[in-house]
Amino acid sequence: MVEALRQGGLLGAWCGFASFASAELMGLLPFDFLVFDMQHCEVGLSNFPALLGALPRERSPFAVVRPPENAYHAINWLLDQGVDGVLVPMTNSPDDARRAVRAAKYPPLGRRSFGPFRAARYGTALDRYIPNANQRAALIVQIEDHGAARNIDEILAIEGVDAVFMGPNDLAYSMLKPGQELRGDASQWSAFARTPEVLDLCGHVLERCRAAHVPFGMTGGSIEDARAWLERGASFVTFGSDFLFLRRGAELLCGFGAAK
Repeated sequence: MVEALRQGGLLGAWCGFASFASAELMGLLPFDFLVFDMQHCEVGLSNFPALLGALPRERSPFAVVRPPENAYHAINWLLDQGVDGVLVPMTNSPDDARRAVRAAKYPPLGRRSFGPFRAARYGTALDRYIPNANQRAALIVQIEDHGAARNIDEILAIEGVDAVFMGPNDLAYSMLKPGQELRGDASQWSAFARTPEVLDLCGHVLERCRAAHVPFGMTGGSIEDARAWLERGASFVTFGSDFLFLRRGAELLCGFGAAK
């Protein structure tokens, strides 16, 4: 996946349901990648292998997972299952990024423990997997703090970080002054915090990533917004999720008002 991120133009979506059928259906849609969310949704370590197996073999999107936290075991384990990338949340300092590299990359870049399990086809493909393991699965760090965004060059300089992805909602929270509240458009699930200040800071990170030749990713508040970020130079963008598509589909097809 690392090479695909460098080539750019990737559109993805989020998977939050712990459902084989939902994962299978999302895999049949023409997304370039899917992000299974263990941080905020139903997906967990125990049910994830079945969800990964639900993706169609004939044309499977890249499988990326956001682990619950920047934890060595969880990142190791997900890569051993054969995911194409990990999206590590709250990577808000150089030390956070180094910790993620330590978990995600084999030596000499990191200290990922040997045991690729499903990733190496249960030991039958070790000779093909191990030499290129550090280049096959992408380490994507998620920036969710204004300090990290303003000092992104420090994170971009760390070898082993394959891409940067913005978390604009938590980024907005980090920019609040004492007693201040966000008052954006809460009707848009992933757009309520998109103030000009937040978007300017995301744009700053995009420019620094381009200068460092590191792929930049963003989440779109709408499909038009997602496409605009791709046109602006983002390498990969997400829009929507299984639960958003289910809700909006019912509202559109049944003529319901917005779900309460």
